[in-house]
Amino acid sequence: MNRSSCLALVTVVLLSVCFASTALAQAISPVIVKTFSPAVVALNGNSIATVTVTNPNAVPLTNVQFNDTMPAGIDLITQTGGTCSTLATGGGIFSINPGTETFSSTSNVLAAGQSCTITVSVRGITIGVHINTTSQVTSNESPPGVAASATLTVQAPAAPTTPAPLSWWALLAIAAALAAASVNKLRAPSV
Repeated sequence: MNRSSCLALVTVVLLSVCFASTALAQAISPVIVKTFSPAVVALNGNSIATVTVTNPNAVPLTNVQFNDTMPAGIDLITQTGGTCSTLATGGGIFSINPGTETFSSTSNVLAAGQSCTITVSVRGITIGVHINTTSQVTSNESPPGVAASATLTVQAPAAPTTPAPLSWWALLAIAAALAAASVNKLRAPSV
């Protein structure tokens, strides 16, 4: 092997090591999960949607972002809590727009192994099964994470219950009992 070939081989090996270490250093995508509680509501009933974002890495992730748009049939009301844009995550931004049924969150820093949540109140305004899917969750240090989905089922309100009609035999038994009570009342000596 001549000197040029050796130099070319060493260059290829060094470049391979550099690219391999860069690829190994890339963080795993953050994980996003969504739920509704309760998951089944009557028409115009309320539910709390919770979005949880977790950093599965041993290193912090920065600029962790996601957004969520409610599907037709679910009305976004207001934020009810959460930690994704608070001091717990180094600050950030939370934005909600009930008029367009959307909200979004940015966490400045999600520490190694840390999770944060956003909770919003929603209302089921159309009967049916409504699937709500978030955007992918992103950060500066990792590829985008898979979006999260949850289902809210909106049912017709329960019909008021009415007592079953009485049979003729039941009506006769009640009439006989009332008649006997009246006769007993008349027979009772007056004091």
